[in-house]
Amino acid sequence: MYHLLRATVAMIPLLMVLHTQAHGITEPQHGGIVKVVGDISLEMVQGDNQVEIYILDDSPWDTSGMSGKLKVETAEGKREYELMPIDGSGLKAEGVSLTVGAKVLVIITKPDGYSKIAGKFETE
Repeated sequence: MYHLLRATVAMIPLLMVLHTQAHGITEPQHGGIVKVVGDISLEMVQGDNQVEIYILDDSPWDTSGMSGKLKVETAEGKREYELMPIDGSGLKAEGVSLTVGAKVLVIITKPDGYSKIAGKFETE
């Protein structure tokens, strides 16, 4: 009985380490840059005069009730863009052209109007 108790106690730290490993998807799903934010990941994809932000998780997100802001800081200054829902667990800001070294802050507001998801990116 004593040996069983010791073996059980010895396994607790191992179980805690396995449980605390990072969640979230780390590989780009749309050819962009991925940042892990808590249990999910955000992927920023640059396009022609637009930026798309995808929420990566084990299952798709319904972004239809979400909104947000894309704050961009470059050598020329700071700009802010509105994020609008798109299909495929994403949001899009139009009229955005990112340069190398741009710092981008993404703030997504969930449908409750209060809860937020935020992530920082730097373009390469």
